Parts: sequence; C-alpha cells; structure tokens
Amino acid sequence: MNCLAYADYTQGYPSTKIDAYDGWFDFVNPGKMLVSKQQFLLGGDSRPRNEIIMKLFRLLGASERQGGGGPLIIKTAINNDLRRPEIITDLEHTEIKVWNIDLAESYPELNGDERNVFRLLVKDGKPLSVNSIKNTLRMTEYKVRKAVQVLEEKKMIVKIGNGAGTKYSIVLESTEFLTKLQMAMEVLKKHIQ
Repeated sequence: MNCLAYADYTQGYPSTKIDAYDGWFDFVNPGKMLVSKQQFLLGGDSRPRNEIIMKLFRLLGASERQGGGGPLIIKTAINNDLRRPEIITDLEHTEIKVWNIDLAESYPELNGDERNVFRLLVKDGKPLSVNSIKNTLRMTEYKVRKAVQVLEEKKMIVKIGNGAGTKYSIVLESTEFLTKLQMAMEVLKKHIQ
C-alpha cells in the first residue's frame, strides 16, 4: 500500500515494484522519500504524495495516517534478530529492502565461527567478554579472538574497554538504539500499569 500512496507518479521511471527474493523483499518507488531515513524509522510523520489513494486505503481499514510503518519494520527486525532494513533514496527513486533472514545468515562472507560469535552478540543484546563468548559457544579462545578481530575489521562489532575488562558489542545505529529504548519503555509501562 505504501508503495502506491507514496510514489511520485509525475516521474515515468522507475515503476513502482515489489520483488520477493529468498531472504528479503525489495520495495521500489519513483521519487525521493519526503521524510528523512531516520524520521521514517522513528515514525510519527506521514507524508503521502497521493492523498486520494491513502484515503481509500484508510476507508478500507487497510492503513493509518500515523507514520508507523518504519518503526514496525525496525521493531520486527530487532525482535526477530533479522538484518535491519536498508533504505536508498534519491531524486529518482526510493528503495527499501526488508530482510526476512537471520541477521548473521545475511552475511555470507562470514565463516561459521564469525557467524556464531556475531549471532550470540546480537541475541544476547549486551556487551560480552571473550571469556563469556568462549564459554557460551564452547569455542577455543584463539577461535573467538580470531572471529572478534574479523568482525571488528568489518565494523560489525565494537570493542568496549581495554585489558581484562574488554567486552564486545554489535554496532547500533542511532535509530536502532532509539527503537530499543522505546521498546524498553513500553515494557516498563506495562509493568507499572
């Protein structure tokens, strides 16, 4: 629906297109997004180019006018350990790639050890030491350090601290961090009520 309501039909190219691949969906629209990538992922600002189409979808009960699609996509990705959406937007087109594949599996260039370490850091959600990773995955310290080194070089994880207290964590973009905070606030609200 969003592809139809947000497309710039004054441009002849590219056509609105939705493709399903093994591992992701690709949504392509003519025209640049009218909100920033960050605002799309944070939500709350809906600016459809085609109000009549949007109104039709609202009357059918198939859409809302709240700008909640982006946050829903990122929350779903985080909750299901999926690769985060990729957004490309320029004057000619907007392309959103929504992954439905495990985050670690979406990096075929990683070997098994690197993928396992990365998956653990994603699922655990907090910084872990080499020792914690080693004990959890039952890997040798050498293999863990080698995997961590590769993941650091690829800028997929960051090192926190030095010496015996060194830990590693996945790299979070600011929108991902804010989404995780919003999700934590929702959990707190439910416990307080």
